[in-house]
Amino acid sequence: MTSAKVKYVQEGGRLSAYTDRDLERKIVAAQKDLQAWAVTNDLWHDSGFTSYAKRVQAEPGEGAVAFILYSSGELARMLDEDLYPKLRAELDEIADSHGFWYDNYDGCSYYFYATTEALQEAYDQFFHWKWVCSLIIEDFGDIYAELYQYFQARPERLYNLHHREFEILLYRVFQSLGYESELGPGVGDGGVDVKLLQRSPLGDTLAYVQAKRYAPNRPIGLEAVQALRGAVANDGADLGIFVTTSRYLQGAQNFAHRSSGILELKTSADVAQWCQQAQAGIVQDKSVLVSDTHLLSILRRIEDGSHALVVHAHTGYRTIGNSFALVLKETKHAALLMSLPRRIISQDSHGLEGHEIPMLDKQILTAKNADTVFRAKRKLDDQGG
Repeated sequence: MTSAKVKYVQEGGRLSAYTDRDLERKIVAAQKDLQAWAVTNDLWHDSGFTSYAKRVQAEPGEGAVAFILYSSGELARMLDEDLYPKLRAELDEIADSHGFWYDNYDGCSYYFYATTEALQEAYDQFFHWKWVCSLIIEDFGDIYAELYQYFQARPERLYNLHHREFEILLYRVFQSLGYESELGPGVGDGGVDVKLLQRSPLGDTLAYVQAKRYAPNRPIGLEAVQALRGAVANDGADLGIFVTTSRYLQGAQNFAHRSSGILELKTSADVAQWCQQAQAGIVQDKSVLVSDTHLLSILRRIEDGSHALVVHAHTGYRTIGNSFALVLKETKHAALLMSLPRRIISQDSHGLEGHEIPMLDKQILTAKNADTVFRAKRKLDDQGG
């Protein structure tokens, strides 16, 4: 008698029975069978799948949604109104066979979760990792403290980044440490991924950074370190910093030691230490980034007709809750928002249903604090809006 062996792998500092690829394959397989079943039963019209990250653009948290089935056609009608019990049971069985169950979120969106605690925990870790990666965007003015906290605690995860994400992360870390940073183009950079300038009354210091996201079994040799030394010498830079997720061969280390301090060899452990130091440069209370004067100027622009500065969201099923926020600052990929108090302007005879509008007067100055000012990722539609 033979038994299957579960391969446990190190994921984010913890032991998991599933690799990232395993988790992605389970989702793809479940979606494939669910769609095939719906097509066979002529229920797939106006339906599709999406992810929580694409739909909500927010941190997944615990009990992460594995994927979302959306529908505005017959499939939604069947699920929402509990029609065709036999077909509903078939869909339930398919989902369960892949390790998922689902919940009706709003009558047209169905959130799928793992059926077992172990699998759900694996998805929680997986989607948190995906969320952290999504924060590595070049134009974030002050990147999330969570990003630095994550890699400080899990430096082994640096290798799982795309090589460009690794470069961008280093670029942002050095900025938070007080350097003027310039990110290279990613290709044709002459072996220099990031340039650092540190200004001082005693003179400016220019450093070149070479980043290599290599596997632990692929050490950095002498030739790569010599190439960075050559770039530093040719351009008259003061320092060369080689950073890798791997390690260095003895020849590379000996060469760096003979460089009289011009070359520094760093690993993931050093990046983790930099992340710890960089957290001190993160503003935890985002409300201090916005002055009362700036907030009042936004109110004046709204009075002049700039309604694009107010965003609206609603949540819930059958009973709808409204949320309003003010756009305080924005870049290409991110925005700083402030939650707005709401005012009910009408109700039905029972005092239950009515209409809400955001408060947009000087009273909102008292609402500006660490809990109401937050960051959101900005998503452009197909028209560039």
